[in-house]
Amino acid sequence: MQNRISFVLSDEERTAINQSLETLVNILEPKLVSLTTDERKEMPKMVDKTVAFVSKALDYGEEYSNYIPDFIDVPEAKTDFRAVQTMRTFYTQLERLTNGLDDSMTLAGSEAYSSALSIYKVLKNAAAMEQSGAEEAVNDLANRFPRGKRSRTPEAN
Repeated sequence: MQNRISFVLSDEERTAINQSLETLVNILEPKLVSLTTDERKEMPKMVDKTVAFVSKALDYGEEYSNYIPDFIDVPEAKTDFRAVQTMRTFYTQLERLTNGLDDSMTLAGSEAYSSALSIYKVLKNAAAMEQSGAEEAVNDLANRFPRGKRSRTPEAN
């Protein structure tokens, strides 16, 4: 069996990460909003292709402010644009970390599950050879197996 990951954090590392996460939550969470699915669908979205357009349009809005109606708040739009740039930097870094965490959890989970399945098979063989304690271990594991309990129908006499 190939072992591709061995992820261990010291208590100090775990504490530092938790403190960093707490700092992120305390600073960012009060500034963040949650949108409903419908809100997300209905609003226009600024994507990579529209960033230059938004930037230039806001510059022109500032330069030609005499043409811009009062209901368009160009300074606030520029604040929003800078916020997107700032958040995108954080998001990119966090996304890379969360993707790495997800891949690492998947791999570590797969390795642990594969080992557990192998242990189960070995114990089933040991139980078949009437090795001490193996049958109890197999029965305990069978009750915990993810597929659930198989229903047994009483045999007809």
